[in-house]
Amino acid sequence: MMLSQAFTLLQPAAEKTAAAAPSPPPPGEGSPSDIAAAGLRRALKEATAEIEAPTKTAAQASPLDQLTKLAASVVEDEHAATIKEAQLYGAAVCDGFMARLAQYDEAAQKQAATLPSTKVASTAPTDDFEKFASANPEIVREAHDLGYEQTKADLYKLAEAAWLYGHNGTVQWIHKTASDAFIAGFADTARLIEAVR
Repeated sequence: MMLSQAFTLLQPAAEKTAAAAPSPPPPGEGSPSDIAAAGLRRALKEATAEIEAPTKTAAQASPLDQLTKLAASVVEDEHAATIKEAQLYGAAVCDGFMARLAQYDEAAQKQAATLPSTKVASTAPTDDFEKFASANPEIVREAHDLGYEQTKADLYKLAEAAWLYGHNGTVQWIHKTASDAFIAGFADTARLIEAVR
């Protein structure tokens, strides 16, 4: 019995409801104040008695666990809905792009149809080059050598620039790491000297 129940026992009989009213005492047991005192003692005894902690069974779950599961379910559903919405939006944008590209293609085909047709001479560049190379071998050799030397010089310049960039970056990283270690060691040493004093 709780203290609130004990106080309801002490209230006058007029204020009690039929459900809360204790059973009337047998006749000849005592005055109303004795009955109230006995009820108060009984209520205090029940209130101060050890209360058994309710034991949880596997079927019982706390409201916090249920609320956490519900919140996780809502978050998962919202995430799935957001992904679905993003997929639908992406598909709509892609369809729009494809429709616009089809319009551009159609306009380009119409424009090409209105232009006068020009005959494109079929040239075989390999045949022409082979004829030119067989007729002028020294010019082809000079062009080859010039291209080779120019490409070789450009590759050397690129390699040197890449090496310098990597070297300078490594030196800067080493310097930063060393200065950080020096500063940390200096601070530790100063703290140790201060602790010894």
